[in-house]
Amino acid sequence: MEDDEELAIPGHVSAKRAARMLGVSTDRIYEFIEEKRLISKKVSGMHMIQIESVQNFKRSASGRARTQSPPWRVYRSGIRLEGKSIQVQIRFGQKEAFEKKLRMIREGQRYRLNGTMLRYILVDEQPPETVHIWLAWKDNEADEGDLERELTDFRAEFADVLDWETERESSLKGLLYT
Repeated sequence: MEDDEELAIPGHVSAKRAARMLGVSTDRIYEFIEEKRLISKKVSGMHMIQIESVQNFKRSASGRARTQSPPWRVYRSGIRLEGKSIQVQIRFGQKEAFEKKLRMIREGQRYRLNGTMLRYILVDEQPPETVHIWLAWKDNEADEGDLERELTDFRAEFADVLDWETERESSLKGLLYT
């Protein structure tokens, strides 16, 4: 039986379906099964994975786990840490389309905002769903004009899924960092 065919076993999914659910390759799913991180049983030559095992799956952190938090620091030699915080609401019914656009941006490695040392896009899951965009850069490494041009392009691309009329933007000055 092909792995893309679905067996109907209550409470179980195929390796291919588990891979889609977790956003990893099917080969990676087989590694998780071998490592006993996912619970499965073989049926007609196919691994069938307990859906609860997939839903409760926790990925391991990559790299070494920190044993201590890094110390607080300040920049010397006159370098300033600057930042920007942008909050904007997702248009009603557009969360999936927004997330799809983010996946496409990640896959194409677009809007990397040259010169930034920190870029986060987060979502507040409480209604109204609000996107938070956090950026930080050293004043000697980023051209603010270039950043603004790229952010303008970003806003245009997301105009159909984000309501830019609700935007709140703050310019930030760094005081401490890790």
